[in-house]
Amino acid sequence: MPDTRLILASASPRRRELLDQLEVSYTCHPAHIDESQSGGEVPSDYVQRMAREKVGAVATHYPPPAYAVLAADTVVVIGGVVLGKPLGRADALAMLARLSGRRHSVLTAVCLCTAT
Repeated sequence: MPDTRLILASASPRRRELLDQLEVSYTCHPAHIDESQSGGEVPSDYVQRMAREKVGAVATHYPPPAYAVLAADTVVVIGGVVLGKPLGRADALAMLARLSGRRHSVLTAVCLCTAT
């Protein structure tokens, strides 16, 4: 699809940096969705749902197949609990202290939508 334009459904500087390193042309359009974890939702299901929902929200503005919408979500999990985004410096330091010396997982889900 040579005429397809890539839309990055993210405000993440790291995701933009990765595409820039690949010299990929894209437009950035962050998804504005509720990122709350549903009750009883396991971390792997949650991260996959977030990537899909980000794509879905942005694809309404950039419909496939003229556009390919790319989204990803990453979470840190410790003891089966997803750590959310830190609320500030103190919260970030508390999270780092909680993770220090303890086994944890980092899960990333990627979703690419090229067709309706």
